Amino acid sequence: MKRGFQFLLIHLVMLVAMVGWVSAQQNSDSSASADNPLVKLLQSKGIITEQEALMVNSASSRTESDERLARLLLSKGLISREEYDQTIIASTADAAGKPRAVPASLNAADAVTAGSATETAAQPANASIAKSTSKPGDGSAKGSSQGQPQSEGLMTTLSKVPVKIYGNILFNANWVDRGANTIDIPLFSQRRDVSADQNHQNFNATIRQTRFGLRYEGKIFNDAKLTGVFEFDLLGGKPAFSNGVNFDIFRIRLAYGRIDWANDSIEAGQDWAVFSPLNPTSLASYAIPAFSTSGNLWNRIPQFRYEHRASIGEKSKFIFDAALLDPNGGDSVGNPAVRVIGLGERGAMPAYEMRLGFTTPTAGKESSFGVSGHYSRLLAAPGNPSGTLVRSPIDSYGVSGEFNLWLSSGFRVTGEAFHGRALGIFSGDIAQSAVVIAGRARGINSTGGWVEVHGEAPSGYQGAWKNVSANVGYGIEDNREQDLLTGLRKRNQSIMANWQYKFSPNFTFALEYRHVLTDWTRQPFFMQRLNWGDVAFLYSF
Repeated sequence: MKRGFQFLLIHLVMLVAMVGWVSAQQNSDSSASADNPLVKLLQSKGIITEQEALMVNSASSRTESDERLARLLLSKGLISREEYDQTIIASTADAAGKPRAVPASLNAADAVTAGSATETAAQPANASIAKSTSKPGDGSAKGSSQGQPQSEGLMTTLSKVPVKIYGNILFNANWVDRGANTIDIPLFSQRRDVSADQNHQNFNATIRQTRFGLRYEGKIFNDAKLTGVFEFDLLGGKPAFSNGVNFDIFRIRLAYGRIDWANDSIEAGQDWAVFSPLNPTSLASYAIPAFSTSGNLWNRIPQFRYEHRASIGEKSKFIFDAALLDPNGGDSVGNPAVRVIGLGERGAMPAYEMRLGFTTPTAGKESSFGVSGHYSRLLAAPGNPSGTLVRSPIDSYGVSGEFNLWLSSGFRVTGEAFHGRALGIFSGDIAQSAVVIAGRARGINSTGGWVEVHGEAPSGYQGAWKNVSANVGYGIEDNREQDLLTGLRKRNQSIMANWQYKFSPNFTFALEYRHVLTDWTRQPFFMQRLNWGDVAFLYSF
């Protein structure tokens, strides 16, 4: 009996000792976690996983915990090698009893969490935006996101890469007095002899110019920034349902990765073309830029691009861009499920583009000037395009000049002019591709351009009109008559006036009027004028 009691007592003591040891370990872990609240913060933000947090907190000392955390953030690309080295030095100094410096890992985490409240996804809607990796500020460059100043929300992917989400929800209500190529974003009018049911005044409303995007910004190498963008809207078409008019399909706008050094950049993916880089300001034409087919050449094309920037003085600089692009000639018809060999693909070489630009401050804002060019080799084969009897090579080319000039802090003049051949891929030639004459395909020579005058409240003004802006503009495209068959579009002109009011940094109301005049080759009696009115509400986030 006595021996049994001793045996039970020994095991009870061992059990109490084990429980005490487990409790001590838990308290130690809790203490380590309390000593490093940054680990909890990063875990709550989804930047590190629960397992990674346990790995950091299980360190035997605060110095080892800091080193593990810094190494983890370095592996995720959230801090640079230099910041990692600073963290290790700071931790070592702390262990030796020296004054403790703020860890670089803490600075990096603060930048990650604070960025959502300080960085913007888009430039103001009263200025056609500049792409953030090329021409910043209030310029009129074709860019990634036109909208109000806004914060970017932070989220993380499954691989724990921090990504920012941005977007613009846009409602448009349109009244059009007669038939057009498309009634919610009219580019040119129908011929006068079109059937009466399709040449009638009409009203419609749509949200398909709404836009969403994802953006990643981080460091790569020791001296370069990595940017990734994926942006889409709802202009990809409509499903074949009787009630499917408002079941709009996604369309890719931008999808690229870019590496920026101090003076050089490389990029691969789908982005705005280097050629003809400006756009007018419009919320009525948000998904298809204003003056498209009326002198404004534009497109977003898969490409590989190189950019070099050379500073002149403190604020001026030259910008040189060169790109190899997808050679699509703009001759795709219908809605094919697969890509087939067309004019550009048959040319068996990429398209080439170059631009030389100059930026300098005027009236306290950035003005820009530039010239750009495009070339691609197109090839028509018997039967493609329809009616072609012999192989017909076509040199597609374009030369464009542009300016974006601030004459005062509240007054800007912007415009482009071009000449070229077979530019249908850019909505040139009034959206017409190659023409077949006497069995041979040929490109259409065209000349055109546009100009816009923009007014807004000058810098420092705080009166009743501080949230108001207005734009008026004119665009024209004229095709060479000898390249056209009777009945094709010869000339297209557009006059635009719009007014915008910002109720808040994230909400804009706009009114716009557009007058379009389309001429048909050797058929003046089919010429028709079109009037279009638009009301827009834009919410940006």
